[in-house]
Amino acid sequence: MKFSKIGVFAFATFAIAAQASINGTIIDESGAPVHNAAITVRTLPKLIANARTLSNDKGAFSLGNAKKGQSIVVRKAGFLPETLSVVPGKKNYGNITLKRDPIENRIDSIMAKMTLDDMIAQMTQAKAPAVKCGNSICGSALEGGGAYTADFYANAWKQKIPVTYGKDNVHGVADVNNATIFPHNIGLGATRDSALVRKIGQAVAEEMWAAHIDLNFAPAITVPQDERWGRVYEGFGETTELAVDLGAAFVRGQQGDNNDAEWRVITTLKHFIGDGATDNGYDRGNATMTDKVLRQKYLPPYEAGVEQGALSVMASFNQVNGIHQHVDSAKITGILKTELAFDGYVIADWEGIESSTTPGAAGDYSPGLVTGISSKDAIKNAINAGLDMAMVPQSAEAFVRSMKELVASGAISEDRVKDACRRILRAKIRAGRIDNPSGPAAYVGVTKNIGSTAHRQLAREAVQKSLVILKNKKVLPLKTTDKVFVTGTHANNTGLQCGAWTQGWQGTMENVPGATSIQTGFDEVANSARVATAEEAKTIVYVIGEVPYAEWFGDYRGDDFNNKIITKKVRTDMSFNSTDSDIAQIKEWQKAGHKVAVVLITGRPLPITSLINAADAFVVAWLPGSEGAGVADVLFGNVKPTGKLPHTWPKDAKQIPINVGDGKKGLYPYGFGLRY
Repeated sequence: MKFSKIGVFAFATFAIAAQASINGTIIDESGAPVHNAAITVRTLPKLIANARTLSNDKGAFSLGNAKKGQSIVVRKAGFLPETLSVVPGKKNYGNITLKRDPIENRIDSIMAKMTLDDMIAQMTQAKAPAVKCGNSICGSALEGGGAYTADFYANAWKQKIPVTYGKDNVHGVADVNNATIFPHNIGLGATRDSALVRKIGQAVAEEMWAAHIDLNFAPAITVPQDERWGRVYEGFGETTELAVDLGAAFVRGQQGDNNDAEWRVITTLKHFIGDGATDNGYDRGNATMTDKVLRQKYLPPYEAGVEQGALSVMASFNQVNGIHQHVDSAKITGILKTELAFDGYVIADWEGIESSTTPGAAGDYSPGLVTGISSKDAIKNAINAGLDMAMVPQSAEAFVRSMKELVASGAISEDRVKDACRRILRAKIRAGRIDNPSGPAAYVGVTKNIGSTAHRQLAREAVQKSLVILKNKKVLPLKTTDKVFVTGTHANNTGLQCGAWTQGWQGTMENVPGATSIQTGFDEVANSARVATAEEAKTIVYVIGEVPYAEWFGDYRGDDFNNKIITKKVRTDMSFNSTDSDIAQIKEWQKAGHKVAVVLITGRPLPITSLINAADAFVVAWLPGSEGAGVADVLFGNVKPTGKLPHTWPKDAKQIPINVGDGKKGLYPYGFGLRY
């Protein structure tokens, strides 16, 4: 990879063929040169560029040689993209004219009637049910995990510029009773099925509209590298390819092909950038990496999402080489907005602006407690770095007040405020929120879509395709004539099988309304097979695993991760306990003549080799969500197992971090999965 500089931004030029180059000049309709236009060579319809560069202050560019069948694509915020077919042997493409996007004229007319107060309010995301930010109307409002205001839309969407309502619908509208809850992303990664993920994205969007939610803080396109991290399950897997393919598919499902779906909502790519790469897997920690690694491993999923038309990107709490990602102008403005030509808006995470003043620290989000009021310096640094919308559920009024003072003093320019407001309006127009403030009539308030039969069947299919068989000593598939005892902590508890971001930020230990447990699923699939006691059974299906956790509550920060699972949940502590008692139970059953198949509910691969060795069969079900019958479908062989590991499975905790290509040999390799 060859690095060069244009303007103030460093960027990478990916060589296609040695030495030879193509060149040209980017101009606008008046003939003026366009500076910092993003020029890529692509093999369409692939979403990742073969080569990339920027135009200089004279509009000129030079790029590695392109091949027949490829295209030259030019992008710049505010302009329509221009695509040219590569002509074999042609080197100079002359003047390439970018035409102003007609959407900008609409934005101009809206902004012409807006005061500075109006624009700053658009940059503010308060906590619902608030719609007033300072002297104007907020751009957006949100609620955290576990909170949902069903009638918020009635006031929010009647405003002249609708107030969007944001929620973390990362695997369904899981704070809404009776919603379909899909497997978390790690399970979807095991399916390797982008068409399925696209359908899931659409289903989630349909249930969002039914619940009057129009902004989704998803998908997470992290590339998790360390199993000690408490957010591994939010990513599709350890490879860039999974995040590229499945992240873009989810965006297509939520928004359509470049925002053409009637049911489209605003999606948010998160968390930009490097959240899965932190040292020791510490949530919100520092990710130490070279620019080359960042670009090759962590940037492509964002490129794919941007190319697919994602309207929002969320900044990350972590640092990269010591720089907090809410204030990293080189990456937010330099890479994301300029090199990738992202023209939507960049949003903070929950009080993330103030988080930038205490890198690595986690806030206290307990009910009623304030995480911290964003300081003027933090606001100045974040907004000037390129942050467009402040997620300030606990400090919205202070943010508005400080922004007005910072603009008045010249610390933040009016042009930066106008750019942020323009980006937010651009996203709202593309999402149909200006033309149709009430939302698409075919989906809004259609409560029959929440937990519909079609959506539950789709979720069940996802469970079926996500199961990974790690071990099978002639135990599976089960026969419907077998006598099977289904037991374990997670066998008949839908809260445990759904994981976090379900009926609460940290999930729930109780049953989830409308969900089917794994045990109940056995009765649906083979209603005469399940028996009431181990003594009656030929085979015991032992369903155990992790309790739900979110963010840093799931981090393992101890000295020895071997043979430990989170089995106790206290609000201020996550307890990792030994698997010894589970192993002893398995051996006791085996001694009595039973075969034991373990079904593990987990948000990550775990160094539990002793437990795997003890079982006669071992199945990883990840965090399957509401449709537990999908597990029985596979165990009884009604559906053949096809799931593949989205992560390398560690043999020992000392191997962590362990990832494909690092030379370490885990217990099971990336992509492993038995069949029958």
